[in-house]
Amino acid sequence: MNVTDKKMQAYLEAHPFLQETAELQLAMSAAIQKSVGPMEFPEDNEVKKLTQDGVPLLQSKDLQDRVVAALQPQISAVLAELLPIACPQPMQEALQVWAEWTEKQSMDKQAELIGLLLRQEDEKLTALMQAEQLPEQLVRTVLWQLVEALVPARLKAYDFWQDAGWAKNYCPICGRQPVLAHLRKEKEGRARFLLCDGCHAEWPFARVGCVYCGNEDLTQMHILEPEGQTAMRMDVCGKCQSYIKTYNEEGTESVYLQDWATIHLDLLAEEKGLRKNGSRLLAN
Repeated sequence: MNVTDKKMQAYLEAHPFLQETAELQLAMSAAIQKSVGPMEFPEDNEVKKLTQDGVPLLQSKDLQDRVVAALQPQISAVLAELLPIACPQPMQEALQVWAEWTEKQSMDKQAELIGLLLRQEDEKLTALMQAEQLPEQLVRTVLWQLVEALVPARLKAYDFWQDAGWAKNYCPICGRQPVLAHLRKEKEGRARFLLCDGCHAEWPFARVGCVYCGNEDLTQMHILEPEGQTAMRMDVCGKCQSYIKTYNEEGTESVYLQDWATIHLDLLAEEKGLRKNGSRLLAN
């Protein structure tokens, strides 16, 4: 067992209520990585050039078309890997529905589905899935996991985008809103970095202010620190009633920078009437 696995095991022993969720998430990730690996992206300098005006990398039509072309032939194989996974009956049935749809539909229709997801044309995407009777949350989740698998690790690294000077409140690769934040130690103190739940890229952002609405009035912001939880907190904006879970330690990123690993904090926030943003389960 490697160090990453040991940290996850220790975390789950301390949070046994997450065991079933973890088994499902890790099994899905392993199945997807078995079928899909990183594709060739532009060189670093070209990536920085493409994104210098604030346009996310995958909103470049040429690269977007390449991602669609790479993903579309893989969906059937990925679903075949996912179907044997032990999961709740509703999810098993949803996987079967999607697999059967994929076998019947044309390549153009499947490419349309992926394209709408990448362009984040959420109303059209929802309408398409409703018309085709597809399980929307499952489709969104799996397709974003496939996108994540295609993106090379070097482009997900926080220091790449720090060097590139990207400091927007949306992902430099896919354009999604962030789902998590991480306070990292820097030479001049701690800096905040945001994490995407779509492609899992991490990038720098202003230390103070709401990452969603831009509110910088500290009187309208506060921190929730759940009892017994030292590594994670929730930064809450009273203006837009949103929150972002923030990892404020280092060394256990492989655990805490997975959105599902702190789903119990989302339930707590929901009880308080707060809004979650950035999840791959939801429209952006």
